[in-house]
Amino acid sequence: MTTNLSYRIDFSKLCAKFNLGQLSAEPEPIFGGFLHKMYRMQTDQGLYAVKALNPQIMKRKTAMGNFIFSEKVARLAYQNGINALPAIVSNGSCIHEVDSQYYLLFPWVLGRIIPTGTVEMNCCKIMGEILAQIHRTDFSQLLLDQQDKEGNATKAAVNWKDYAFRGEQEGLEWAYLLSDNLDKIYHWEKLVSSSGNLLTKHKVISHRDLDQKNVLWDENHMPILIDWEAAGTINPTQELMDVAFYWSGFESGNVSKEAFCTLISTYRNHGGEICDNWLDVLNDGFRGKIEWLIYNIRRSLGLECTDETEQELGASEVFKTIQALNDYADVIPQCLEWLLEMDVPFSDK
Repeated sequence: MTTNLSYRIDFSKLCAKFNLGQLSAEPEPIFGGFLHKMYRMQTDQGLYAVKALNPQIMKRKTAMGNFIFSEKVARLAYQNGINALPAIVSNGSCIHEVDSQYYLLFPWVLGRIIPTGTVEMNCCKIMGEILAQIHRTDFSQLLLDQQDKEGNATKAAVNWKDYAFRGEQEGLEWAYLLSDNLDKIYHWEKLVSSSGNLLTKHKVISHRDLDQKNVLWDENHMPILIDWEAAGTINPTQELMDVAFYWSGFESGNVSKEAFCTLISTYRNHGGEICDNWLDVLNDGFRGKIEWLIYNIRRSLGLECTDETEQELGASEVFKTIQALNDYADVIPQCLEWLLEMDVPFSDK
């Protein structure tokens, strides 16, 4: 049985240990994604965004190294002219620890987040250009430090039937939806396995999570790229496909052909290269959604969560993710048709 770990957040101690000043008010919780807790913290010395890192995630052997590496990526991206927001470094480290609770600190920046699923054509153009810029950036100096966050080791097969059974035993509503989709999930896993093997030749270091919630738009409508914690190696065409879906309305249930094709064309026009077969890339797109489904099933079952709130969030995300998998499977033929119409030449690089 897995023992749940709880957050041990103490803002006063955090401020004292890292000389951040005296709190001016009680820190305010803000939305900062589905994994960690985020706060707006005002002191007499400044305004900060504080990310309290999930204790369940931090107990993983690779977690600390992954966070340190991802912040190196963010900082190098910033140094190369990409408008990234790296974490504040204190005493030589981006990780701030107080009483075994870990934090990332950021200067507070003003900006708006475009709602998930909303399509703005100018943003599609900008994101296509920025993604090409990231993929052209030389991150080779970080390769010696890189812990491949995709994990090259063989992973144990997921026992989906056991998860469904356990969910039914605990009276969780998603268990019946999971049971109804088992055949599809096994099929999608096979597609990921076969396509993933074909996409290993071309890799870059990049952000890997450039959806709407991770981009702030300032008063001049310029983007600030935040939340680099997923940064690592990825097939560039796979990331291009992910970003095209994020910004063309996929999560609203209605992908805009114009937005989808515009982002990809802009990426190509700014030096981005297409190196792999579209169908292989599209099939591999099931991977992240399946991994997110596994994680949220485990959260919902209490195997990997910090409290009941996170457990409930996991259950909610299971429903959403199974729906997203089905929606993605349905949209692949249409997107493949659009891509073939674009007749984008492949690089032999």
